[in-house]
Amino acid sequence: MIKFKKILVLSLVATMTLSPMTILANDVVEPMMIDPISQVVDMENMAGYIKYHGKITEINKNEKYLSIRVMDDESDPYNGFIFYIFEDVILLDDMTKDFIDKDALKVGMEISTFYSKNTEMLLSLPGQLTPGVIIVRNSEEFVDIKVDKFNKELISADNMLKLNISEDVEILDLTGKEINKENLEDKDLIVFYTFTTRSIPAQTTPVKIIVMDSKEDIKVEEINILDKIIINEKQTLLESSLYKSEEGIIMVPLRQVAEALGYEVTWNGETQTVELTKGAHWTIVKIGEDNYNFARMIVKLGAAPELKDSKTYVPVNFLEEVLQKTVEVTKEGTLKIE
Repeated sequence: MIKFKKILVLSLVATMTLSPMTILANDVVEPMMIDPISQVVDMENMAGYIKYHGKITEINKNEKYLSIRVMDDESDPYNGFIFYIFEDVILLDDMTKDFIDKDALKVGMEISTFYSKNTEMLLSLPGQLTPGVIIVRNSEEFVDIKVDKFNKELISADNMLKLNISEDVEILDLTGKEINKENLEDKDLIVFYTFTTRSIPAQTTPVKIIVMDSKEDIKVEEINILDKIIINEKQTLLESSLYKSEEGIIMVPLRQVAEALGYEVTWNGETQTVELTKGAHWTIVKIGEDNYNFARMIVKLGAAPELKDSKTYVPVNFLEEVLQKTVEVTKEGTLKIE
């Protein structure tokens, strides 16, 4: 499975009465009026995760995701965050240390959320963003959790924790597969631990480690023929081959793939836009603009739609992030969609 970086920017809801600002966690800015769709701040080099602990006070469900309101001071009506939970958000229980489903989240639960320091958020009182990890705090015994990138010495990016790996520590990837301890270097890890030394960095022997980025990626340059798709186990020969953009991003012919998935596709030559409709699901893409509509939000995919030989192409992760499909590109150039 190819992994794709995504930047999620929440769009302005029509009923919102407060002026939104796009900011980065840990930044302090003066209030300003901005365009919530086009204003994206990129801080590629910042590492690490921010932790926020609080209680779930509200849950709202949608066909594609759910959102939760989390507060650490319920006396303040503007306190806390609204967290949007998509399929790639990792949910765990600190007592069992196992994965849980988002339906297990209930009002009143205490949770710890972790999100990357370069996560964009809508500062709308409360702030709104998508976390990377959510831990439900059910354990009556002391359990601490660290989410961060660990280097070759197994020291966290913030230099606060060093891991000493024992033979009996459980190390898994996101699928539950066991991982060798030699494969922990330069990885983003979820670490469950109890006691630490009083050194700098503190040292601990973890109870359990979950490797967040352990799947082996297929490099784009290794992919050869790009002309086949398999949708729900049915193979189709593409009329127009996939290709790689100048940035090395795989681009997919939108009309044929979308129609094979059951979408009605409409091209507007005047506005250079393509509309996709399937039942209640509607989205629109515009040539040259890296703004993709999903669930009243704007998804940045790192590449804009392109016209090539009079056909619209979109980045392959459009199928995952907007159409919510499971996608795999093999080295042989077969695009598998489920």
